[in-house]
Amino acid sequence: MKITQVEPLILGRSLFVRVRTDEGITGIGECSPMNAPVVAAHIEHSLAPLAVGHDPTQVELLTERLFVGTYKIAGQTQAMATSGIELACWDIAGKALGVPVWRLLGGLYRDRVPVYASSGRRNTTPEEEAADLARLVEAHGFQAVKVKIGQRWGKDEDAMPGRSLALVKECRRVLGEDVAIMVDANGAYSAPRAIALGRRFEEYGVFHFEEPCPYHDDESTAKVAAALDLPVAGGEQEWDLLRFKTLLANRVVDAIQPDAIKTGGLLRSKKIGVLAEAFGAPVTQHNTQPTIGTVAMLHFAAVCPAARTPQEYSISAITGQHRLSGLLREPDLRVEDGCLRVPDGPGLGVVLDDEKLAALRTA
Repeated sequence: MKITQVEPLILGRSLFVRVRTDEGITGIGECSPMNAPVVAAHIEHSLAPLAVGHDPTQVELLTERLFVGTYKIAGQTQAMATSGIELACWDIAGKALGVPVWRLLGGLYRDRVPVYASSGRRNTTPEEEAADLARLVEAHGFQAVKVKIGQRWGKDEDAMPGRSLALVKECRRVLGEDVAIMVDANGAYSAPRAIALGRRFEEYGVFHFEEPCPYHDDESTAKVAAALDLPVAGGEQEWDLLRFKTLLANRVVDAIQPDAIKTGGLLRSKKIGVLAEAFGAPVTQHNTQPTIGTVAMLHFAAVCPAARTPQEYSISAITGQHRLSGLLREPDLRVEDGCLRVPDGPGLGVVLDDEKLAALRTA
């Protein structure tokens, strides 16, 4: 089997990748939606010429070819673009054999994946946010939620004066003691401010503190991790295996957060999971996309022993407010008792609504 075409599909801000083969089997993947036209150009001009003509089922070899062949422009964009192609190749391999991708990655470790309701909002009051999360917990049985604190890369600023601490306090009051609360700063703080806030968060039993300092500032993040009993999480911006090794070996973070549509795909994510297991760190995947990104997250969690904490699932996906809502016909991604079921269809198990896809491509 050989790849005959690698096609980026721009869906507004989102980006899918379709890979066709000479045997008529087509695979679908997704790239992290940071800048769809830029990533799509990388696929078209840098990666597709390296992939066409090669066997899509030789995923390890092909992925290495893509990374090595473009090493002069290595970085996040390269890894995001590679992720979409790699996922599509796994989809093809699974379809060719009539088995789900998780079977090719080592077989089921778990068939239900606990997920947390992840809010991306900073424009709500503590009362509004806590009330919305409480409704989701009641409706879907979530055992964990995540809220945004600080101002993204905010240099110790808050989105609203006093919002961050007030939000955690209100969520704990409304949700009770049995629901885990995670906080995500998106690099908002200096180490001293993050430590001071983290100590207050510990009073409310916060589950983990994500990206307290800018992700590239290992020294500051490590200071926070060393000062707090509260676990510090990070890794959503990373793609290089050596970076994940550095984060774990140097105790920069306590929990690691790879994203399969950012790292270069499922195979590299699985290697990150093995690293985490070796260092005794949990994997709590980063995941903001409600269709193929979530499906990839489930296939990874299905085979990764270290994915023992709830994995991320966006509120916009749960409520149907995401721009891709309604695009996915299969698998069923309804949350029940705080969990998503691992897909069991061939390949990734993804079936898209072709009419919706066409409409998104022309919107």
